[in-house]
Amino acid sequence: MSTQKIAIIGGGVIGLAVARALALQGAQVTIFEQQLIGAGTSSTTFAWVNSNGKQPVSYHQLNALSMEEHARLQQSQPNGLRWLETCGTWEWAAEGEAQHRLQQRASSLQSLGYPAREVTLDELQREIPELRSQAVSGALWHFPTESVLHPALYLARLWSEARAQGAILHQHHTITRLSEQANGVTLHLENGEQWQGDRVVIATGRWANQLLDSLNLNLALLDTSKPNAIACSFLVRTAPQPLSLSANLISPQLNVRPDGGGRLLLQALALDDLADPGAPPPITGEIAQQFRERYQSLFADAGELQIEQIVVGQRARPADGLPAIGFVTPQQRVYLAVTHSGITLSPLIGKLVAQELLEDTPSALLGDFRPQRLLGRNVSEFAPIKRNFPAAQYSHFILK
Repeated sequence: MSTQKIAIIGGGVIGLAVARALALQGAQVTIFEQQLIGAGTSSTTFAWVNSNGKQPVSYHQLNALSMEEHARLQQSQPNGLRWLETCGTWEWAAEGEAQHRLQQRASSLQSLGYPAREVTLDELQREIPELRSQAVSGALWHFPTESVLHPALYLARLWSEARAQGAILHQHHTITRLSEQANGVTLHLENGEQWQGDRVVIATGRWANQLLDSLNLNLALLDTSKPNAIACSFLVRTAPQPLSLSANLISPQLNVRPDGGGRLLLQALALDDLADPGAPPPITGEIAQQFRERYQSLFADAGELQIEQIVVGQRARPADGLPAIGFVTPQQRVYLAVTHSGITLSPLIGKLVAQELLEDTPSALLGDFRPQRLLGRNVSEFAPIKRNFPAAQYSHFILK
């Protein structure tokens, strides 16, 4: 059992998953969160657990293995709390080229052993009786092992287990800079205090460069401060709706998932070019009306859409779309864990990062995702590829 003294900066799903895994192996864990648990990206996410269209194969494998890790974690839940619902995903595409890409993607997933099957409209309408048949186009696909997750309940599971193993949480604590020594690392807090220990994990997502800057490092990370359909997305939370939806639905009109008690979470990726984090739209404005019209075009006799909140989610997104996970300093005292798909990846990332920190043995599963490929580079050095299918959610990037 390890007695390393390790700090985690960031109380989102990645930070708490790492903290839990470290604490379970005996490390002395202290978490520093600038606001509250889950206050960043973790609370403004569609929270779809999948490996659907994620490339390259090593990234697909990481996501697929983490889906299995999620299932094991839910099965080991000591009380009846359900934060993971393995309800499956139903999907179709809009027009010829998009339908062709969906077919290719589904076939590729099947070749990788990922469950995917083509279904009929009748089968889909048995699952969602309110679905308008005229809203559906092309082949319909079902991905039965995919899940939706309730972030607040998942964070509660991670934190309760970390706390039970002695982890300490400091909320409303801001780290202004880091300094590394040969025998340890020092965190300098805004309130003038210091923390000293063996290692630190930066799990602050889209804010990672604020701390890396104090080490004269910079990561090629997307800017989420202004409108950008790759970095930002509308997320609509509804009041309870009379809709018989128990699964995740990916459609050209809307992405729709249940959110407990009849409430829904909605995305409309075609509108994300308008998503400005500095100006979240009102629930009575034009964006809200677009969501209402799309809902009505998709479902009949499912009530008028009652919107309670529209937020603009801001993604932790390295410039090539892949995770940045590993040591970033010569003394190997500072470790970085920044990734998109954090909801899906967090339980496995937590376990792998803990192993690397405590055993000093690199994980083969993380070999393609080291941060060095992104350090000292600008996002402008990476050329975006146009988003090409809904389940990819967001564009991938390639080097110019």
